[in-house]
Amino acid sequence: MSKVLFSLLFLVSSLAFSNEYARVDQKVKAYPNFKKIHDLGYRIQNDFSTDEDRVRAAFVWLIQNMVYEKTFDDIFKTGQIISYQSEYGKQNQIRRVVLGWSEKAFRARKGVCLEYSLILNELCQQFGLPSKVIVGVAKTDIRFIKGDQTFKNHTWNAIQLNGVWKLMDPTWASGHLDLISNKFIRKQLDHYFFTKPDEFVKHHFPTNEEWQLLDNPVSIQEFFSAPIYLPDFFDKGMELSSKTKGILSITTKEANYIYFDKLPQGHEMYYLVNGRGIFYRLGFKKGKDKLYKSKIRLYKNLHKNQDMLTVFIGEKPILNFKIVEELNN
Repeated sequence: MSKVLFSLLFLVSSLAFSNEYARVDQKVKAYPNFKKIHDLGYRIQNDFSTDEDRVRAAFVWLIQNMVYEKTFDDIFKTGQIISYQSEYGKQNQIRRVVLGWSEKAFRARKGVCLEYSLILNELCQQFGLPSKVIVGVAKTDIRFIKGDQTFKNHTWNAIQLNGVWKLMDPTWASGHLDLISNKFIRKQLDHYFFTKPDEFVKHHFPTNEEWQLLDNPVSIQEFFSAPIYLPDFFDKGMELSSKTKGILSITTKEANYIYFDKLPQGHEMYYLVNGRGIFYRLGFKKGKDKLYKSKIRLYKNLHKNQDMLTVFIGEKPILNFKIVEELNN
C-alpha cells in the first residue's frame, strides 16, 4: 500500500507542475514569428497578467524556438571595442552592443548559452523585473580539484519575483546537442525552471558565491567531486549523502560504496557501465550511522574505455559516476 501511495503522490506532484503552466505553454507555442525581442515581450505582456506567467512564457518561447548551435561568429568571436567619455557613456555603449548581439541571435533563432541568457534577461527587464545573467561552471565532468584552474563555461539566469530570486537555465531546459550526429535534440526539461537552489548547485556553480542562494555555500571541491546529477534524480524523495564521491575505482580488493541519506519507499535501483551490457541491481543496507549504503565492485576485467557508471531508478537514469583505475584523493 505504501508503494502505491508514494507512486500516486509523485504522479500528482509531477502533474501539478505541468498543469500549473499548461495554459501558458500552450498559448506561447502557438505564437507567430516575431522579428524583435521587444515585439515578443509586448505580446507576452498583453497575454499574461502576472509576472510569474510572463517569465514562464518567455522561458518556454526560448526553449521552443531557439536552437543551440555554434556559428563561426561564436568560434572566432573577439572582444568588442567601445569608446566612451563617462560611466554613463560606457554603460550606454555596453547596452548597445549587448542588445545588438541579442537581436542578431533572436532573428537567427540560434545561439549558445550566452545568447539564451541575454534574450531571457532582456525580456524580464522589459517586464520590469530585477534580472541577472549569471556566469559560472556547468558540470559536465567529475574530478577532484587540487588547485587546478577552473574555466567558466556557462551562463544562466536569476529572476526576482515577489522579493525572492529564482534560478533557471533556458539552455539546458531546451534539449541537448547529440555528440554523435552533432544535431540539436529538442526536449523540454522543466527541472531547470525555478530550480531549488540546493538542487541547482549540484550542476551549476556560479563564479560569485552569493548566486548559489544558499546559507551554506558549496565549495568548488565539493561541486566537482560529487557525481553528476541527472534531471530524473530530483523529486524522487531521495537524498545522496555528502559521503558519496563521484569517482569509483577498478579494483580486485576494495569495494566502492554509494551512500544515501534518504531513499524513496519501494526503490529499485540498478547500475550500468558505459550505457551497455548487463543491469546490476543495487542492494542497500542501513548502517549505524543511519546511512543507506550499496556496495559496487568494479573488477580489473573492465575495458579501459569503460569509464562511466550510471545509476537508474526504474528505467530513468539519475546519477553518473566516473570510473578510474586508481583512486587518488
